[in-house]
Amino acid sequence: MPAHFLVEVETTNPDLMAEYRKHTPGLVAKFGGRFTVRGGITEPVEGDWRPQRIVFIEFPDMAALKNFYTCEEYQPVLKMRLDAGRSRAIAAEGEPCAPSRAFLIVDVSVTDPAKLAAYREQVPAVVGPQGGRFVVRTDKIETVEGDWRPERLTVVGFPDMASLRACYFSDAYQPLRDLRLSATHSRGILVEGV
Repeated sequence: MPAHFLVEVETTNPDLMAEYRKHTPGLVAKFGGRFTVRGGITEPVEGDWRPQRIVFIEFPDMAALKNFYTCEEYQPVLKMRLDAGRSRAIAAEGEPCAPSRAFLIVDVSVTDPAKLAAYREQVPAVVGPQGGRFVVRTDKIETVEGDWRPERLTVVGFPDMASLRACYFSDAYQPLRDLRLSATHSRGILVEGV
């Protein structure tokens, strides 16, 4: 099952971060990973989440993700990123991202499980026609760096930003969004992929 590495980065040393970015593609590929988001346009839509940069990497499975993160070759590169700013990172299993190129990412704390269950039953019929598909939908999330500890994580992939925005802001989705927001504390963003 694919595993997804989601990193929120705030850069304080742009030169060092640029150096870090030179080294990561080859290392990610060495472990079968591929970038699905690498600092694309981010649009906050729910809560107070205002990330400066989001990176989303898909690996073949959780073992490959962990092998990448802990390998000896990545440690000095990781140190560059950590020294170049602040970051928080999580890992979760899910579905393949392809062919998605835009994502709704929602970090959720559940306050009303029954309402959330009703939302979960209805939402596929609304996102599917816009090309949306669930990439991650889980409460099994591992914190890898920092203090990010979502209770639930949902990532919905779309073919492009236009399809994602058309779905998220549609008349059909707004009642469902309101239902989810009445059942959760949510922080959500729309983000452009690569």
